Amino acid sequence: MQMEVIEKNLEQERQSLKFRVIELERKLETVTQDLATSKSTLAVANADLAALQNNLKELEELREMKEVHMLLHQVLYFWYICNYFMIWLNFHVYFAY
Repeated sequence: MQMEVIEKNLEQERQSLKFRVIELERKLETVTQDLATSKSTLAVANADLAALQNNLKELEELREMKEVHMLLHQVLYFWYICNYFMIWLNFHVYFAY
């Protein structure tokens, strides 16, 4: 009789553990799927970050080019003014004699 009670308790414990294992396996599968989704999301985010870094680099290069262009424009304007002044000066020196 006592042996039957022990066997019954062991069987109940076995069933309980079997359901717990099934539950844990399902949770593991869910977590594994969530991990795969997270990895995929992270890969997309990394690709987006790389694209943004590339865009930032291009923007910085464009800013540098704009600064160089503005400096060149100022130099050419100064050169134009100097040439105009030289022509004006030569004109007045020529007609002053």
